[in-house]
Amino acid sequence: MPVTARRTALLRAVTTSESSTRPTGRTLAKHRKTSKPSAPRAAAAVLSVGLAVSGGAALSVVAPADTAHAGTSKTSSAAWARGNKAISTKPLLRYGDAGSAVRYVQRSLDVPAGGWYGSATRTAVANFQRRVGLPRSGSMTVNTWRSLFYAASHGLLHGGSGKATTFQAKVLKEAAKLKGTPYRYGGTTTRGFDCSGYTGYVYKKAGKKLPRTSRQQYSATKHISRKAAKPGDLVFFKSGGGGVYHVGIYAGANTLWHASKPGKPVAKAKIWSSNVAFGRK
Repeated sequence: MPVTARRTALLRAVTTSESSTRPTGRTLAKHRKTSKPSAPRAAAAVLSVGLAVSGGAALSVVAPADTAHAGTSKTSSAAWARGNKAISTKPLLRYGDAGSAVRYVQRSLDVPAGGWYGSATRTAVANFQRRVGLPRSGSMTVNTWRSLFYAASHGLLHGGSGKATTFQAKVLKEAAKLKGTPYRYGGTTTRGFDCSGYTGYVYKKAGKKLPRTSRQQYSATKHISRKAAKPGDLVFFKSGGGGVYHVGIYAGANTLWHASKPGKPVAKAKIWSSNVAFGRK
């Protein structure tokens, strides 16, 4: 067969084969969709380090992707929500929380500010609560926030001049131990206290002696400003004429421990008057 005839026959055979197998028109368009392999949901992050290893081979370090947020449970989501609330709302913060509010607490109490409420933060909060006479829960409660704000505004944080001494810390500890002791006029023992009997007993337990009455105690202490007062100092209440009629133990954040009056046991309360003076032994 001539070469031209053989080429013509071969061309017809190929054309017939393609036309019988390939779809046409709209059908062709449907089959043109390309299928791409789906990307893995949690792909590993590959860090290529250009180091010359064994004659110039590149070293690749493979690290798993951060899936902390992808697999967040309801508990950890709530922990992140609490930890990132505005500090002005005084959020309840506790062990396991994380975020900007936690970092604020850590910076205030000199804990490395990693943003996670771990054991170091819990211990620092508990120690601060002990200093100001609050229950040592280790969690940031509303009252703890109030005390923290007050301490920050009065220079009582970061080991400044307002930091409570060891003696003042003992005073607060002994004062809190007597919570619930009944009021007793002229009382100076755990059977019952009046105001100056209570402060005198607490100070003696902490290591210093005070005179018997509130007026005598006022005269025996160094008078300081409200701004300079620290938890553990004495707070004296004055009448309109300037005489001292009541005394308690300053607990910080505008509060005091005191034996107030008959029928009211030893308790922590707000300072209700602006006509007060502070004294330090």
